[in-house]
Amino acid sequence: MIFAKFRSLFYRVLYAAKGKLDQSPDRSRSPLMSYFFYGTLCDADVQRLILGYRPSPRQLRPACLPGWRRKRARGHSYPVLLRAAGSLVTGLLFRPARASDVSRLTAYEGPEYVTRALPVRCGTAGAAASRVRVFLPAGAALLASFDDWTLPRWQRRDKAVFLHSLQDQGPMPCANR
Repeated sequence: MIFAKFRSLFYRVLYAAKGKLDQSPDRSRSPLMSYFFYGTLCDADVQRLILGYRPSPRQLRPACLPGWRRKRARGHSYPVLLRAAGSLVTGLLFRPARASDVSRLTAYEGPEYVTRALPVRCGTAGAAASRVRVFLPAGAALLASFDDWTLPRWQRRDKAVFLHSLQDQGPMPCANR
């Protein structure tokens, strides 16, 4: 009890020193940065398995990432992004409801991916861009094939096997999607 009060006071002093007195150090009550889904996480069944619940319509919105192209990862059924001027990747903007959502997403993507803040547009192509987290391949860990990746094709060809492998991995699957 005393430790909790001390910790609370410590964070209040720390945030006051940074000019953020009104912000809570508790991440579950702080706004979490949004994520752009461009691959398997655009599928509702995958979202449910990874997050442990089906996101509400308020958490998911159509979005696009300008200046990138989506290709199938070589030897895998999921996509990777490549820089490509004039191209556009469509996907979903996800607003996490709690810090555990971010932990689950990070575990799912695994060490093959890192996040970067990139400008994503919501809704129409003319909408203002906001910076959100996007999972990108870490170094040369994943190479792109020559094949474009589309969600409908993946759902027809690969989804059943993919979901089966996720279910075999348990409630919080890691990497090797």
